[in-house]
Amino acid sequence: MSAPILDLHSLPAMPATLLRAANPFGKSRGSTTLPALTLRAHGCRASPVLLERYRTACGFDADGLLPLTYPQVMATPLHLQLLSLPDFPHSAMGIVHVRNRIQQHHRLPDTAALTVTCRFDGQREVPAGHEFDIETRVEAQESGELLWQAVSTMLRRHAGRKDKDGARKAPPLEDTRFASSRPASWNIPADTGRRYARASGDFNPIHLTAITAKPFGFPRAIAHGMWTLARCVAELGEAAHADALQLDCDFKKPLFLPSRVTFQTARESAGVAFRVLSEEGKPHLVGRLG
Repeated sequence: MSAPILDLHSLPAMPATLLRAANPFGKSRGSTTLPALTLRAHGCRASPVLLERYRTACGFDADGLLPLTYPQVMATPLHLQLLSLPDFPHSAMGIVHVRNRIQQHHRLPDTAALTVTCRFDGQREVPAGHEFDIETRVEAQESGELLWQAVSTMLRRHAGRKDKDGARKAPPLEDTRFASSRPASWNIPADTGRRYARASGDFNPIHLTAITAKPFGFPRAIAHGMWTLARCVAELGEAAHADALQLDCDFKKPLFLPSRVTFQTARESAGVAFRVLSEEGKPHLVGRLG
């Protein structure tokens, strides 16, 4: 029996969806069963105003095409609507984005009419807690051709467990791989989270100010993981302009704002590896584009 599909004539409004997803009431904390519902939004187009803000916040040029990471921004309201379903077992505010894979089959014109589909796709227990995946597919509205797809892996941590991933040192293989890299130093200003929120609609309080982040256990605001990834893609330049691409990344140590970080790349036979390190040399993000 196929999973039910809810067809929408537009993307959900972001602020209301974020509030519903953050509501912890009525959640069954003893369950890990994910809803089977698929959400499908028709006639989706990038807002020229928001897209311009996004390009400015992340460092992309205006070239008439959507940046590789932008379809995921368009899909975020659907992700949040999935997390706000009555039978989703957790509050979205306790969920961490740990990995992401994007597969682009064709570059998307920034005026294209698109169909965006999202659903839960797999889950597993890991030492840190419970992981689950959200699959996103972006198709041409008229032809139905698959243009872009992604899998976002999210983690609901076990209660009382602290994140030790950020304290782990990069393995020796990575140190060797990046040994010949020419590092670039980035000064990331305190308002980065607010500027990205105005572009993406993701006003999660942990990204905005120290005052709004502290109730959630952070001494300062932290950068959106998808901003950090987008900033890396923008820095990769021509390597990210190909028609067909795969982009993988692991999100590591939170990036507090403001910060000074180091961006490194390493050429490989079929692509380029990259990472963002703290001043102490600990990874915020490790990825590969190919």
